[in-house]
Amino acid sequence: MAVNKYRDKRFLIIDSVKPSRDLLKQFAFNLDPEVVEASGYTKDIMLRCAENHYDVLLLGYDLGESQKNGQQLLEELRENGLVNRQSVVILITAENSQAMVLAALEHKPDDYLTKPYRPKDLLQRLDRCYNKKRHMKDIYQALDAQDSEAAIALCDRAIERNTPYVTECFGIKSRQLFEQNQFKQAAKIYHQFKSVRNCQWASIGLGKIALQEQDYSTAINYFSELVDKHPLYLASYDWLATSYETIEQYTKAQDILESALNISPLSVKRLERFAKLCFDTGNYEKATRAFEQNYQLSFNSIHHKAENAFNFSEALNQLAPDLSEHDLKVKKNCVINALHETSKTFNQADVRVQSNLHTARLMLKSHGEYDAKQLLSRTEKYIHSVTEQLESSSMISISKLLIDLNRNETANELITQVVEREPDNIELMAQVDMIVDGSVQKDEQAIAQQALNQASVYFRQNHYQQALAGLSAAQSLYPQHIGIKLNLIQALLACHKQQNDEAKLVKAGELLASLVGLPDSHPGHYRYQILNEHYHSFK
Repeated sequence: MAVNKYRDKRFLIIDSVKPSRDLLKQFAFNLDPEVVEASGYTKDIMLRCAENHYDVLLLGYDLGESQKNGQQLLEELRENGLVNRQSVVILITAENSQAMVLAALEHKPDDYLTKPYRPKDLLQRLDRCYNKKRHMKDIYQALDAQDSEAAIALCDRAIERNTPYVTECFGIKSRQLFEQNQFKQAAKIYHQFKSVRNCQWASIGLGKIALQEQDYSTAINYFSELVDKHPLYLASYDWLATSYETIEQYTKAQDILESALNISPLSVKRLERFAKLCFDTGNYEKATRAFEQNYQLSFNSIHHKAENAFNFSEALNQLAPDLSEHDLKVKKNCVINALHETSKTFNQADVRVQSNLHTARLMLKSHGEYDAKQLLSRTEKYIHSVTEQLESSSMISISKLLIDLNRNETANELITQVVEREPDNIELMAQVDMIVDGSVQKDEQAIAQQALNQASVYFRQNHYQQALAGLSAAQSLYPQHIGIKLNLIQALLACHKQQNDEAKLVKAGELLASLVGLPDSHPGHYRYQILNEHYHSFK
């Protein structure tokens, strides 16, 4: 029976240890499948999966020090669509600690097996997974095709036939209904399964609906109850943190994520989210430690990006005044090594520039003035040679660093070019506007930035009236904030164009008049000119 069911299947064995790999190959050959392939190299695996579909992947966790581990490889395969829902993936590892098991399961292999194991144990798990895939094949195909209506119809059909996987069918149907904003229908299913064993997804669904309906206390109650009753169900921590973030209780969100990381410390996404919350709430010690861990954990994964090293550097830059000279030196060396690796790995002009500027800033904080100045001089020359290659968002990040390093002239040149390139890009202009007004105190920046960010969201949705309301409130708090003024002018002009409201045009004129005399050297001057011309086009 076992032999026949796998006769037309393709197996891929992934293990860097030859004896383990050979054992798995023999196990697979005994099932008499169509194809059995094996490799211990992650790059080879990515290529093979890009060229072929495999029905069964037997995936070792430890794939060698210099390579991705099995969890990271599976995440990348799924992210790139190289393994679909119809394939069976069994993760095999010698590590059975709680942290390792939870981290692996978050990437949803079909099963998880720890060494040592007997071939009959592996066969039992494979048969169990295969039978489920066979029963659910059409539903999984619809999900892979993102055909929500077909998935719901197929789930209904399977439920009517009393499939052995009826609970999963209800779970899939409820998630599809939620995605279609059919909250009442989804809630009926969630309530039906809320008290059923191993159906925590139902409480998550009810909490998500409460969030959508802005019933934040109910959402928090659902997620908090899950955390209390099922402390190893990590999705509940993520959604509880989201609830607290939504109502701007950022310290509580931070604490919830920290609790989750204490249970399962190997989640890169959760760790990065926690680090950013710590940074935004001013807890630079925790932020520095978390960004360092995030950099290290993401190194071989799909999450490896230049931003990881830059975030680590930013956090240490804020923490530096509170560190002893010795501790700063140790951390500085860690960051500089990360920046050097990042520059080398990504080999892009913007990454090289930012890495150099982050390095120079750290040198200045630890008595490396001469080396910092030499590096700054070289980097400024390089910036001028590659400006045309730099994307606008990178130019803004570079400008912030240059201002930190008292290189305002070069920073202003870059900011002016960004405004010249994309004056109507409200997201970029919100970032520019936080740079151009150095009068805002550090503790006020977060409030001002939040107003600008929210305004950019409303602009993107063409909800100019909402953008106007938020910016007007921000301007009443910071009446001299140049960036808020510029955004407010843009919102007023957009409202006038949409509603032909003369009062808004008058108000825009008053704000423009308050900016007369803005020096040509000021980074906001060019944007002021564009808005002024736009204003006069209505006159």
